[in-house]
This record gives sequence, C-alpha cells and structure tokens, in this order.
Amino acid sequence: MLRKTSAIIGIAAAHFAIARIIIALTMQMGMFAADGSRSTGFIGHFLVWITRVLYFPVISLSLYSRQWFPGNWIYVPMAANSLLWGIACYAIFRFLRRRR
Repeated sequence: MLRKTSAIIGIAAAHFAIARIIIALTMQMGMFAADGSRSTGFIGHFLVWITRVLYFPVISLSLYSRQWFPGNWIYVPMAANSLLWGIACYAIFRFLRRRR
C-alpha cells in the first residue's frame, strides 16, 4: 500500500513540476514572439499543445477565475489535476503489467 501511494505521489509531483515548467516556457515563448511581431513557429505550437495535454482534464489557469483561487490558491486545482494524472498513470502501468 505504501509503495502504491508513494508511486502515485511521485508521478503527481513530477507532473506538477513539468506542468509548471511548461507554462513558464510557453509564456516566455509567447512574450518573445509578441516582442518582435513574429510567429512562435513549431516550437510555440508544440508548447501550447503540451500545455493543453498536461492540464487535461482540469484546465486550472484558464478555466478557473482568479477570484475563486486568489494568489497561490491556484495551485490547489493544479495539484488535484496532477494527482488525477498520477492515479491514471499508475492504473495504466498496473493494467499493462498484469496483461503481460
């Protein structure tokens, strides 16, 4: 039980960190493109696509009002999303392992 819980929390923590880094990279790329009136190109579109995938099913930064989650409270739905990803990834891993 402890092994399962730690695996889920580890996956969730990795997802949370990657999601935060991707958001920062996507915003930086958008500001870079807006500064010079350029297109973001393939990398910009790829970062936006990755951001959408990582924030599925809980799109915390765009779906929730900042009035509902002021300040650092926005991390609550982001952490819930990462926990959902952790549970889903662990369940898929266990399913595929049992099928072998």
